[in-house]
Amino acid sequence: MTEFSLRNVWIVAKREYRARVRTRSFLLSTFATPILMGSFMILPAIIAGSTMSGVMHDNSRPVRIALASDNRALAELARGELTRAGRGRYVVTTVSRASETERATLDRRLIASDLDGYVWLDGPARSSRRVVLTTNRMGDFILQSRLTTALSYAFAADAMVRRGTSADDVATTLQRVDLTSVRPTNSFSVYNAMRGAAVVFILLFVMCFSLLSYGVMVMRSVMEEKTSRITEVLLCSTTAQELMTGKILGTGSVGVTQIAIWLAIAGLAASRSLYFRTAMSALDVGPSILVYFVVFYLLGYLLYSAIFAGVGAVFNTVDDAQQWNFVIILPLIASSAMILPVATSSDSASAVTASLFPFCAPILMFERIAVHDPPVWQIALSIAGMVATICAALFICGRIYRVGILMHGKRPTIREVSRWLRHA
Repeated sequence: MTEFSLRNVWIVAKREYRARVRTRSFLLSTFATPILMGSFMILPAIIAGSTMSGVMHDNSRPVRIALASDNRALAELARGELTRAGRGRYVVTTVSRASETERATLDRRLIASDLDGYVWLDGPARSSRRVVLTTNRMGDFILQSRLTTALSYAFAADAMVRRGTSADDVATTLQRVDLTSVRPTNSFSVYNAMRGAAVVFILLFVMCFSLLSYGVMVMRSVMEEKTSRITEVLLCSTTAQELMTGKILGTGSVGVTQIAIWLAIAGLAASRSLYFRTAMSALDVGPSILVYFVVFYLLGYLLYSAIFAGVGAVFNTVDDAQQWNFVIILPLIASSAMILPVATSSDSASAVTASLFPFCAPILMFERIAVHDPPVWQIALSIAGMVATICAALFICGRIYRVGILMHGKRPTIREVSRWLRHA
């Protein structure tokens, strides 16, 4: 057969789709992944929220802090700021003398658990602004952060008061600034960093998970049929190119089905639960983001699945093929490592270059679109580069696949694979 038959592609794709969808692993991953994903996102939020509210701190007991300083005004300023920021979370007392006797007393109270920590503000600490917190709660970074903010406020306010500034002017001058990020294209479009990070994390997790799992699934399917000699029977009625295309499209349809089920579950939960409806509205996932997600997911899948199919056709055993898995997914690993740098500076030269690289574009270009509005020409160039790379990968891997699926025995060398490319 020399003509490319879409009917044969449809038959192979339908067979692959039905075989994958009816497995227990598909059902398990489809319904277990949202549960695990929700657990990974909700549990840290619950823990952080309970930490902030004091649920996990000794049966909601307030944290007891002492401020020891010879400068009573400085200690009172720090106490007031910490009390205001903690909203009842902290009970702060001041010690008017920073002597060694008082320090020994505070140490005894700390050992006896009558105190959670004390700040030592003697003369050298005030002049150098190197303050020491003695506490048993070394892991309480929230306390340390709020103490740092309160002490910085107190030092600044005390210096202004000593220079003759009134208390009202001090409070007005040192009032915290409320900063809101707004996209330049729409002055009413407020960008929330936490919301953007949550959207990117969820969608990138789904994309990476699907690209890896279904790409490997294509490779294993090729190797299973090659090992069982079923391919030789299939090639009697279809061509190698039709067989590879059908496998890629059929397995990819499984991934699309899984994502559609997840979106349906999210939509059902949002319609039935006020909590999920509020969470979805807070995420504010626009239709353009979902469209770009589908586009980059499909392009990334076609690219990596073609490569996985070619690798599966070259080798005879799964152990041999797995040695090349790391090489194939190395761009995805590199993209995952660059998620945070790209999010913080999406217009840098390295971020733009990496997002235009076809093997990293499914992750990084989509991330740039989600957290920032890159120029349209960069998006178009990224998509065009991926399409060209997919065509080249399908052509090269198709020639390897055409010969490799009928080869058995010893592991082929690079010279033999290059010979397949020339003569396939």
